[in-house]
Formats: sequence, C-alpha cells, structure tokens
Amino acid sequence: MRTTRGGFTLVEAIIAMTLTSVLVILVATTFLVQNRYYAVQLARTTAQDNARMVTEMVASELRALTDSAVVVAANRQLVVRSPIVMAVVCAQLSSPNRIVVQMDGGEAALPTSEITGFGVLSSTGRWSYYDITGWSRIASSGPHEAADCYANGADTVGITGDFKRLERINTYHGSWPANGTVMMLYRTVEYKIQTSTMDPTTLGLFRGMYGGTLVELATGLDSSSGFLYRTGGSSYSAPVTGAANLGKIDAIRIVAQARTRPQTGGTQDVTYGWGVNVHLRNGR
Repeated sequence: MRTTRGGFTLVEAIIAMTLTSVLVILVATTFLVQNRYYAVQLARTTAQDNARMVTEMVASELRALTDSAVVVAANRQLVVRSPIVMAVVCAQLSSPNRIVVQMDGGEAALPTSEITGFGVLSSTGRWSYYDITGWSRIASSGPHEAADCYANGADTVGITGDFKRLERINTYHGSWPANGTVMMLYRTVEYKIQTSTMDPTTLGLFRGMYGGTLVELATGLDSSSGFLYRTGGSSYSAPVTGAANLGKIDAIRIVAQARTRPQTGGTQDVTYGWGVNVHLRNGR
C-alpha cells in the first residue's frame, strides 16, 4: 500500500511567510502612524494649554486694575498695583487724628502680609497711590470703630467687624480723606518671563510680590512671548517708561508662544501662539 503524507511545499511556505510579513509590516506601520499622530496631538494640546493658561491667568488679574496702576512696563516684565479690597471712609476722628473705613470682611479678611500700599480716589475719578512699608504702618485699633461710623449714619448691624481705623494717611496723602471717599488697599505684583527652572531650554512665566521670590506658574514658552502696551491709538509696543507714559497705558497685550520639542520621527517643534488684549478700567 502507498501512504500519502500531507504538508507544504517550499514554494507554499515562502508565499505564506511573505504574506505574514506584509501583514505584520502593515499592522506595525499603522500602529506607528497612529502613535505618532497621538503624540503630536498630545504635544499640541500641551502647547495650547500652556499658552492659554499663561494669558488667562495674567488677564484675570489685570482686568481688576484701576487707572495708572502699572509700575513697570517692559517686554518680559510687568509690575502692577493689584487691588485687594475697596474701602469707604465713614468717620474722621480729631483726637487723636484717625479715619475709620468700612471694607468687606474687615481686617480679618485681609492678607495683611501682602499689603504694599493704599490708593485714594479723587473727586475727578483719578487714583493716587501711596506705597507703604507694611500694613502696621497705617493700621490702628480702637474700641468703637463701628460706633464711630454709626454716628455718621452708617448701617453697622451684623457687620461690626467690617470697620477699621487707619492712621498716618495724611502723612502720605497730604490731608485726611473726607467722609465718603473711596480708598483701596493693594499688593504690588510682578509678572516675569524668564528662563524656566523646570525646563531650562524654554522660558517660563513667574509671578510673585514685587521684590520678593517669584514662583514659576507655567513653562514651555519661547522668545516670542511677552507683554505689549497701548498708550492711546491702536498700536502696541514695549517698553513704556516714565510716570507720565505709564499713566497713559490703557490696554495690555499678553502674548504667549508655547513650544514643545519634536516628537519621535518629527523634525520640527510643535508650537501654538495665543494672545489676549486686556483693556484697563479708567485708563487715561
């Protein structure tokens, strides 16, 4: 009897191996393409998040600025007087000389270590600013702060802690603000774009108290990032120097150009630019 054995011929084996190799290459290529696409999209999203976070973070604080609040206006550095709380003068005391102001939350709600000055709003609607060496320089305590304002018609029911005596205001302002005058306590905030400590190959956005330690809030920016200023008209430029010119700034443009490194197989950085114009309130 003849026995027939089944199997593959050499040609069939070669064909099978060739087809398998083609399938493996197709699957691997598809995976690599999808993986690269995902990596690029992730990098682009990171760049977008960095750019938008930088601009919105700064813009949210700048929108609260009053007129002539800009102290330093450079391309990579911005220093402003940022309002902490508004207050209204509700009583004047002649012996000894003091004023009492009403402000939401009173002293208990204040970050007193951050107070660097106060402002006085004139009858013409302009602000005058006075830097101080600390909250204790003008803060004063008294036993009848709410009662002093109550005597002038202020409603103190349930908010007796909202009243605070202030001293030495006339030393800075030249006179004691009259009853009904609006005042402001502010912090001096610095924004700076400089070499990132998290990634020294890029720039980062730093923020903190002017003259103090700055904290890095965002990284991944390039040399196109910075601040530009408008002093009337429609053009923006930097820097702006001189008290008179600083007082004319009516809008600030925040430009954030985010950049991430090339992805695997790529030859170019992934970039994303974002800019926000903030119009200052009561700009001259």
